[in-house]
Amino acid sequence: MPRQAHERSGADKTGKTIMGALSRRIASGLTAGAVALTLAPAAAPTTAYAQRRGGGIESPSAAMFAKRITLGVGRTIIVDLPADAAEIVVGDPKVANAVVRSTRKLYVMGLGTGQTTILAMSGDGRQIANIEMNVGRDLDELDKLLHTALPRSRIVVKQVNDSIVLTGEAQSAGEAATAVDVAKAFIARVGAAAATSAASPDNTVVNAISIRGQDQVMVKLTIAEVQRTALKQLGVSTSPNGDTILSTTWAKLTQHNAYGLNGSMSNSGLTVPLGSGLTATMTAFERWGVSRILAEPTVTAVSGESAKFTVGGELPVPANSACSTSLGVTTCQNTVTFKPYGITLNMTPVVVGEGRILLRLATEVTEVDTTQTMTINSISVPGFRTRKHETSVELPSGGSLATAGLITNNSRHSITGLPGLLNLPILGALFRSRDYQRQETELMIIVTPYLAKSVAPNEVQRPDDGFTDASDPQAWLLGRVNRLYSTKSNPRAPQNWKGRFGFIQD
Repeated sequence: MPRQAHERSGADKTGKTIMGALSRRIASGLTAGAVALTLAPAAAPTTAYAQRRGGGIESPSAAMFAKRITLGVGRTIIVDLPADAAEIVVGDPKVANAVVRSTRKLYVMGLGTGQTTILAMSGDGRQIANIEMNVGRDLDELDKLLHTALPRSRIVVKQVNDSIVLTGEAQSAGEAATAVDVAKAFIARVGAAAATSAASPDNTVVNAISIRGQDQVMVKLTIAEVQRTALKQLGVSTSPNGDTILSTTWAKLTQHNAYGLNGSMSNSGLTVPLGSGLTATMTAFERWGVSRILAEPTVTAVSGESAKFTVGGELPVPANSACSTSLGVTTCQNTVTFKPYGITLNMTPVVVGEGRILLRLATEVTEVDTTQTMTINSISVPGFRTRKHETSVELPSGGSLATAGLITNNSRHSITGLPGLLNLPILGALFRSRDYQRQETELMIIVTPYLAKSVAPNEVQRPDDGFTDASDPQAWLLGRVNRLYSTKSNPRAPQNWKGRFGFIQD
């Protein structure tokens, strides 16, 4: 019995020793696990055991500490080492830096975006820690900024190497553009604070945001121009084109019209001979003119996309002539360039909010001007009149704004006659001619954007609805080219247009 009791007592002591060692080992493992969780709460701790040459595995107390840490630029973290470190090696000092305060404590700082490795060596040259560092921008602050600035949009921020990728959904194209601007400003501020030579924010932000319910914008542009001209000619002169007013055997005195009025329109004037060397012509001419230009192009595009609309053509204009000589014969060939004319509208609409539209607009109206012609190699070359307009405006849907306008009023007066005699009271009117020209121009450009939605095909009204060719009797007897009244076989289409719909009249 005493021997059995002694053996049982020894077994109890051995069991207590084993349980105590196991408890200490578990406690040590729990403590190490708690440290690892404190260092990197987002990543689970990874412990790699080094193998001996004989194939056995070292005990955990002699294991190498391995860790993967994600850290933001400008942030600092404390790393506890499992053993005393005698040497610390940093793979890329531009990415991270390690400061040693004690043999078992490291202060790791993120300096620039990238990846690097930090190694800790013991005094006998054994590796005791392998820390994989992934340093990037701290995106938590950017997430908060985007959520505060755009509460209706759900934008997700991700980092891929040195680039920031914006994904998710935005309420409109304007909010997506705002998110990109906020991300660029954030990158520029973080780069300046970290004093790094990062790439340009324009190249590091990738916009992969999808628009929730793409808006479509229809833009109606109205270009209205009215020109008024007035010409008057009254008086006594030699001829409408300005020829000899006094001819002698010594000299010749001429009178010219300052505006070059068409003489053929005043040939009916009264000619009075005043001797063998003097002939006077009484001219009276008056002309009035009005021209009106109206263009209303309409273009529809998706918010954030560009659209272009062109109506017109190209006019061949001789440029120069190329001559060549062959066998003593010179041949010249004129080269022709084509000048575009018509109406061109370029626009990029962006819906920035509830019913608010940001519009970038560029329009051009070019027409042939026959009054500015010139002759090149016996070929008449016309001139061109151009009106260009570029602007950026923000309007509500359905709102109109006059984005450009022009009012010109030009007047010219000219009095010609015989020196001395034209200034005589009353009688001076017989020796002078008065020319008067006035030109007035008024131009206005009005833009109106609408938020457009699709409709059913049967609700769309076409310009040719209700159009019917005239029959032969109507064309011969009544001079009609079309008919717009209904018949049993061809009922007239109902006209339920709203607003200004065209120029067809009954």
